[in-house]
Amino acid sequence: MLTAPNIGFPVTNDPPKRALLVLPDKQQCHLIESALREAGFDVSMALDRSQVLRLMNEENPQVIIVDSAIPAIGDMLLSKIFRTEKNMPEANLIRLSNPQSGSDISPAPHIGVDADLQRPFAMETLLAKIAELQSPNPARNDRRVLTAGAIRMVPEHWLVYVDGETVNLTETEYRLLQELMEVKGRVLTRETLLERVWGHQKSFNVETRTLDVHMSRLRMKLGSSGSNIITVRNVGYRMNVAPEWLSH
Repeated sequence: MLTAPNIGFPVTNDPPKRALLVLPDKQQCHLIESALREAGFDVSMALDRSQVLRLMNEENPQVIIVDSAIPAIGDMLLSKIFRTEKNMPEANLIRLSNPQSGSDISPAPHIGVDADLQRPFAMETLLAKIAELQSPNPARNDRRVLTAGAIRMVPEHWLVYVDGETVNLTETEYRLLQELMEVKGRVLTRETLLERVWGHQKSFNVETRTLDVHMSRLRMKLGSSGSNIITVRNVGYRMNVAPEWLSH
């Protein structure tokens, strides 16, 4: 059972930070709310997508805590709601999940989640994770962006944009594009791509034709920017990158 820790926090003149809770369990919600308020946060609560988006716009929370089981807000929709909505403020996203649903949960970074906590957890663990995410860390806050023409990729949040519009890619398509963008125009052989994307063991059972089919679908989803993926005959693929496109 979760209990709110008795922790003292220093008094500062800084404006209070804001947290948004998206949790169906009222008891847990109140415990977390109490602990966050004691830690100096103003806390709001929401239970559906419209409330979440409204409160994000109105209150600009620094921390969002979400239950992965909430309908229309859980797992695979997290990044779409919090990372791809235009004009949405930056926030640290923490997902709470149950051990029995572990087989259905994607790795947190793949869907834009900053931290993933499984129940049961101590309240001190949650507060420590929030403190870690909120602490000044230039290396962590310097979001890396890969660029090739109109294509922009944010690996930290598993996002791809073309001309500012979000492109929805499968995990395989995303990994293929990332591999090509990471090497900045160098050619990657089919064998290399198969091993890096499908894994060393699985790559032996994947035909190069499968790679070509995925690459074709990737190009199609990228629209006119798909032509930046160049086929090197009998070898593999590379990105057609100009110097001004390279990531920093």
